[in-house]
Amino acid sequence: MTKEDVRALYAVALESLKDVLPPKLYHDAHRWVHQYGEWGLAMEHIIDWIGDLDLPVGQAQFDAMAGAMAAMGWAESSRMKWLREYFMAQSPLPKAR
Repeated sequence: MTKEDVRALYAVALESLKDVLPPKLYHDAHRWVHQYGEWGLAMEHIIDWIGDLDLPVGQAQFDAMAGAMAAMGWAESSRMKWLREYFMAQSPLPKAR
């Protein structure tokens, strides 16, 4: 996977969080990704902010973040493991039939 491919995955993940993150935090993360190329730093902070602010994470957002983290080889990082548990705790259980 090229750097451009990874950057594209991070851009998709970041864009999916535009309506979830407070505007200042979104712009900080956007700058780290697009101006400085600090994809990992941005995603680590985003995951921390999600936990600190108890922000909702939907399936599409989780999938986008998981894809970006996997592209960097961080699918099993401590933050990604935490995000996976957080997402599962937020997800409603399927209704019994």
